Amino acid sequence: MSEEPKLSMNEHDEPVSGNAQMPVGVAVVLALLGYIGCTKVDELNANFASNVHFPFGSPIEVASLAPSEEQLVVMRGKALYAKNCMACHQANGGGSGVNPPLANSPYVLENSERLSAILLKGLGGPIEVLGKTYNGAMPAWESTLSDVQIAEVLTYIRQEWGNSASRITGEEVSKVSAKIQEQGQSQPWTEPELSEAFSAE
Repeated sequence: MSEEPKLSMNEHDEPVSGNAQMPVGVAVVLALLGYIGCTKVDELNANFASNVHFPFGSPIEVASLAPSEEQLVVMRGKALYAKNCMACHQANGGGSGVNPPLANSPYVLENSERLSAILLKGLGGPIEVLGKTYNGAMPAWESTLSDVQIAEVLTYIRQEWGNSASRITGEEVSKVSAKIQEQGQSQPWTEPELSEAFSAE
């Protein structure tokens, strides 16, 4: 009769199919951890709360990552400026030999109605800005850009390059457009006409 070969120290029995029961202690620990986890998530409002913590436990309030409406207006205005205005007034708002600067310009910062009127109807002839006379031709944008788009461009230039002026809305531009129609202005403004219709604030 032949003897069955003995298993060496490195060999194992063949696996046997069947169900092995989880130890009771392990099941209790897992259930407890699950309960604590669910409770913590509920306390933190599923982690959608605005409170976050530094590693050292100091909570800070985090603002929404989405841009505000004001920021969106400026972003759209910047894109419109780059497409339609930058060639004449430059990326830094400094203007050129014939086109006046927009940075620190009283025509940008002072009377918002006057500024809207310039973009709506355009401006021709000599104009003095910051002590220097310019004699370029500003085209009318009323048939190219909507009132809202004009407002976005104006808001951008009033808040860029160190400028600090209030936002202009599409409704405000529309009111200026209606006022210009009542005045019967159909051609680009000259500086004297513009000053008479819209004095500095």
